[in-house]
This record gives sequence, structure tokens and C-alpha cells, in this order.
Amino acid sequence: MAIKKKLCYNVRMKKVMFADSHAHLLSEMLFGRVDEIVSNMSTDGLDFIVEVGTDFQDSRVSLELANKYERVYCTLGVHPHYAGSYCDEFEKWAASVIRNPKIVAIGECGLDFHYMYSAKPIQIETFIRHIKLADKLGIPLVVHSRDAFDETYRILSENKELLSYGVLMHCYSYGAEEVRKLLELGCYFSLSGAVTYGKSYESEDAAREAVMAIPLDRLLVETDAPYLTPVPFRGKINEPKNVRHTIEHIAKIWGKSFDEMAGITLENTKRFFKIN
Repeated sequence: MAIKKKLCYNVRMKKVMFADSHAHLLSEMLFGRVDEIVSNMSTDGLDFIVEVGTDFQDSRVSLELANKYERVYCTLGVHPHYAGSYCDEFEKWAASVIRNPKIVAIGECGLDFHYMYSAKPIQIETFIRHIKLADKLGIPLVVHSRDAFDETYRILSENKELLSYGVLMHCYSYGAEEVRKLLELGCYFSLSGAVTYGKSYESEDAAREAVMAIPLDRLLVETDAPYLTPVPFRGKINEPKNVRHTIEHIAKIWGKSFDEMAGITLENTKRFFKIN
């Protein structure tokens, strides 16, 4: 009599992973915990983190950080708050290191007319120089724009021929109509924990409309850690693992599961930054 053997399979469920497309681990609030944050990435569900440069020295250290950790990438840029520090030396250095595969974009750069830590003419000049640098080096651009949509849109439109490597509107907080205008320029959009606040977009309805206006293949997520901590941890120091709460919020707006939205935003982030 033949005995049928019952085969047992050890089925392992694939863990859902996501990415933080914009963080500042070098901030004083997080710097002492970088090793801990990076070592916990797999447990926290993080595939990779993009560390964003904010000035010449910060960009140098961001590259050192990315070189040290396998799953940390970086950008090189000068934040509009420090626009006056942009210099030829920064451009020469960026060109000299651009072949490093851990460098994935130029930025963050752009305009911030909310705090006005730098004069408008200097911000505008530096923004345009970033655009030209990104095009020259053949790499995407990460844009910061706060209370400056009209000028941001004008500058991007006037330099549209230099945007072929991609533009990411970091921490997007304008409305649905602005999304549609920026889509004409081929932009991608990254949403932070601010989208969970509602009032940051004038109202919860406005926030929902802005989220829904962004095509799913153009949507990324970020923490902007240590800032903009999403609900339910608003008020505390933010860190990359908290990007999951932003994903959960966006998933509810779109009527999708967390797993599906995490997968969509992860693939978009890889595609935009050309991370394999």
C-alpha cells in the first residue's frame, strides 16, 4: 500500500517595505542616534533613507554618511535659508563627486518666502544655479517651496528645458490646482507628516483634494525628520520610521491598503532617484 506523504511548506510572508525620501539625520536632534536608526531600518520596515544636504558642509557630511551606510543615499544642495552661502566651490565639488552612486539628486534648493532668512533676489539666483547644476550633472532636482508658489512655478517654467532629469516637490503643501500646473512640468510630489495635520493645507478637504490630484505614479513620501512629525506623534521629534503613518493616512484618502500604498511610493522613490 502506497503511503502518501503530506508535504509541509514553511511559508514566509514578504515584509512590506517603504522608503523615506527626505530626512535630516545630521540634525542635532537625531545625529546621536544615527547608528540606532540605521540598524533598526529592517525591523522598522525601511528599505532606504535619502539624507538631504542643506549647505556645502552639510552636503559633504551627508555624502560621508551615505558612504558609511549601505541603505542611506544623499543629495547635495543649499537650502534657501542659506542661499547666500552658495558658491562656485560648491559646484566644483559637486561635479567632482557626482559619479558616486550614493548621490541621487541636487537639493534641497528653492524658495522660502515664509521665514525670509535669505533675501528674495539671492534665493532666486541660487535656485536657478541649482537647476542648471542638476541639468549639467544629469541628476534630479529636489525643490523646497514655501509661500512662494508663483515664483517657484515661474522659474521652473522658464527653465523647463533643464528639468529632463526630474523634479521633486519636497514636502508638498500647496493645493490641487497647483499640482495640475506642476504636472505640466513633469514634477513628482513628496508628502510629509504635514498632510496628516489638515490645517497645513488650509483645511482637511483641501489636503484631501491635493493628495487625490497627485497621480499615483508621481507620489512619494517623506518625514523631513526631525521635523513635521505625523499624527499621532505630532509634537515629538520625528524620525524615518514614522513615514509609515503618513503612508497610512494617504492610503485611507485613496481607499487603498497600507501595503499597496507602501509599495507604490517605494517604487516611485526608486524610479525617481534611480535607486535599484
